[in-house]
Amino acid sequence: MTTIAGVPIGEGRCKVVAEISNNHNSDYDRCVRLVQAARDAGADVIKFQAYTPAELVDLRGDGPAPEPWGAQGWIMGALYAKAQTPLKWFPRLATYCTDNGIPWFSSVFGTGSLALLEALDCPTYKLASLDYGKRSLARAVAHTGKPVVQSCSHVNAPRTCDVALWCPPGYPQAPASFVGRFGARRYAGFSYHGTDPLVPALAAAHGAAVVECHVMLDDEPSELESNVSLTISQLGALVSMLGTVEAWG
Repeated sequence: MTTIAGVPIGEGRCKVVAEISNNHNSDYDRCVRLVQAARDAGADVIKFQAYTPAELVDLRGDGPAPEPWGAQGWIMGALYAKAQTPLKWFPRLATYCTDNGIPWFSSVFGTGSLALLEALDCPTYKLASLDYGKRSLARAVAHTGKPVVQSCSHVNAPRTCDVALWCPPGYPQAPASFVGRFGARRYAGFSYHGTDPLVPALAAAHGAAVVECHVMLDDEPSELESNVSLTISQLGALVSMLGTVEAWG
């Protein structure tokens, strides 16, 4: 059976992965409140991003940031530093999730952060769509023997992971057609970068077994990603819609 952080995928309603990303705004207490709020709203799994700015620069390069950040004067290395979830938080975050029965896993972007996550017994790893084809990172993650989630924007899902998420290009994403994207030999789920909970609900109606959404607190919006994140209230609305999709059969 396919699982993400021990949560079965393909049984019952479409599962929700709440991506914390940088929506903690560099505040540990806010991060914990966001984790708990997402879980209380019905998220099945919490996902973090583990990296150092140097790892991301090595993986993706430096230079001017894309829009909307480029117009604000950001270069990629500085943006990575601003957006980072500090690695020193991860032992406390892992303990918090374990103590409170909250399944969690993490994206990974380099061997240093991977070693830390392995020491914390991270149960599943995520490879981002932008890093599709980075073979050395994929091999290092595969070597752990843990389930691997992979986002990808290609027509056909990658065959080198356990759970493939269709991730249309754009940040936020342009409107996308779900026809034929999910099911046998295609994607298992959908990675969403946007602000409308109806979009991932429609993906579930078209067969997605799991949806991944960036989330932020209602009254403490993300400094960097409010244009690609659902509020906690919207997350709750999404979970309700997914229950309706399941009831439709």
